[in-house]
Amino acid sequence: MEKEKIKNEMMCRLTGAVSGLLLAIPNIYPVLAPMQVFALIPVLYIGAKRENSFSKIFTAGIYMGLFYTLPQMVTLRMPIPITMILIAHLVIIMIVLAVGSAWLIRRNNIWGAFATGAFLVILDWINFTAIPLWGTAQSIVRPWSQYPYLIQFSSLTGITGIIFVLGTIQALIVGAIINPQMKRRWLSASIIIVIIFAIADFVILAQQPTGKIKVAAIGWATKDFKNVEYAQTEEGFEELFIKPAIKAAGAGAKLIVSPEMGFYINDYDRDEWQEKFQKIAGEYNVFLAVGYFDASRKLNQLMFITPCGKEPTEYSKTYLIPFYEKCGKGDGKLYIIDADGISFGGMICHDDNFTRLSREYGRHKTGIIAVPTMDWATVKSTHLQNSIHRAIESRYAIVRATMNGISAIVAPDGRVLAKLDHFKKGAGVIVAEVPVYNSSATIFSMAGHWPVAVGAIFLIIFVTLTIRSKK
Repeated sequence: MEKEKIKNEMMCRLTGAVSGLLLAIPNIYPVLAPMQVFALIPVLYIGAKRENSFSKIFTAGIYMGLFYTLPQMVTLRMPIPITMILIAHLVIIMIVLAVGSAWLIRRNNIWGAFATGAFLVILDWINFTAIPLWGTAQSIVRPWSQYPYLIQFSSLTGITGIIFVLGTIQALIVGAIINPQMKRRWLSASIIIVIIFAIADFVILAQQPTGKIKVAAIGWATKDFKNVEYAQTEEGFEELFIKPAIKAAGAGAKLIVSPEMGFYINDYDRDEWQEKFQKIAGEYNVFLAVGYFDASRKLNQLMFITPCGKEPTEYSKTYLIPFYEKCGKGDGKLYIIDADGISFGGMICHDDNFTRLSREYGRHKTGIIAVPTMDWATVKSTHLQNSIHRAIESRYAIVRATMNGISAIVAPDGRVLAKLDHFKKGAGVIVAEVPVYNSSATIFSMAGHWPVAVGAIFLIIFVTLTIRSKK
């Protein structure tokens, strides 16, 4: 009897570890995102078995959390304070996931499976909003940007719609395993969900763009130079910016974006720098989105230069990286530039990990977003994975120019049209023609994370009715 008990406890721990790993591995290797299609089945299955006490499920949740977080923390190698906060936060999330979903799925009906999906929606939303160190980059389903055609429906639901589909379908599969006599009904419900969201994907992809435009992103890695101030020198400015900009303009690019804090500008040399950028914009008839550090005001800035010589429009970075950035914070005021009927906007690096700014651009039907970025080797791929979700959610193109990372041009449907890893290939420029959809705002841009509210209402009703039926 004692051996059986120990064996059962070990099985619960192992099951939690397996689910944790199956969720974590795609976050490290996003091409393996389909592993998440069955990642929750082990922990949901042991939760559905009534002979497993909630203390055992709690233990499974601990193991799930540890095996979900530790591989990612080892890969990302972030500062110790951030690492410890994320480990504690995500382990708690996984414990709540294991215990809460067990209670719901033990109701033994299809609505319990839907309640499980709703519960996971709320939980993942809490995950990236309660302690928003990295915003939606903390979402469990971040790696699904690797398969953009499968998640077009997130322009309706946002990133939380993805976890609803994954969670509900896996809960239905577990229900079919636990209740073989009703297997057909449970599996039919899961097939219906797949069909509904597949139709949504098809309809969204069938929409035609209102226009097209060529854009470019310039980037480099500081490891290739003797010092980080190289771009400030005449030689560096010529090599890193002027030559790539001329090359991009020659290829037909109308918008050229440079990296976050690519240049340091003070009050005493501001006019000189603006004159340099204005000369390029005017001579080659291009719009420039220049990332720079305002050394006088200690602000991380994005400056839009127009070819017609207007006073530059400037945006200040709103979301600063905890424990890293000590500069001033922007007020979140967005600026939209119109060019030949196509509107441009901008965010800076960490801003695109949060949907408040990205949704506002979507509501204004902005066609293209410039995102000057500065990453580092261990987060470059993770950050890009998350950036792609913003394009799909609000249906605009993203021009991501990066220092110490991956520059990329992303279409509104999430396809990466061009990219360049500056750690591997060094300094360079990428050019691509992007489709523009600015005829209407997406449902997500207008309504935000509405599945969270709907899921909460459904969950409250389900739990209330369950408790009353017991009484």
